[in-house]
Amino acid sequence: VGRLLGGVVLPVYFASFLLTDVGRPHHVEKLLPFFKKETRDDVVYLAEQFVDIIVAFFRGQLIVAFLQGLLFAIGFSIVGLKYGFVIGLVLGFLNIIPYLGNIVGLGTALPLALFQEGGGWVRVALVLVVFAVVQMVEGYLLTPKIMGDRTGLHPMVVIVAIFFWGPALSGIMGLILAIPLTAFLVVFWRLARDKYIREVV
Repeated sequence: VGRLLGGVVLPVYFASFLLTDVGRPHHVEKLLPFFKKETRDDVVYLAEQFVDIIVAFFRGQLIVAFLQGLLFAIGFSIVGLKYGFVIGLVLGFLNIIPYLGNIVGLGTALPLALFQEGGGWVRVALVLVVFAVVQMVEGYLLTPKIMGDRTGLHPMVVIVAIFFWGPALSGIMGLILAIPLTAFLVVFWRLARDKYIREVV
């Protein structure tokens, strides 16, 4: 049920973040009158950074999905999959939601490769090779590079974050939140290091 709800809710959040006009959340200061001004400024700063990171993440995710879909489309067309270009683009777009594109795309592409005219197990194997290659390009090149540039994280940190938060948060939500959570923790650490740890030392 949790995974189903995540798959339904995520596109709504995705669309809203793409359309969000990132601005200074002044209302946060009004909600924290019991903090002194310096503490409120820190909270507002962290809130701003978190919103910026989330918006950058979803916009970056759209770019990754488009490029991944384009690679799938080109690869499927090269190996002779019928309707391969369209299937590849749809597979990439659906991968905005982790696992959805893979399940729907392979569930469509593999039977088609097997039963289409001139198809067979060789074409099925070629489709799987294209899938594996594109997944590697996405996982080790596109996502680390694009997300790293947009969130300010080193590509290697992005890779480690995905492998860490996925199991830590039990699957799909960990994959969705891995990069935003890591980027926010980095921002929090920088603020603590520059302002509070230095004062203590």
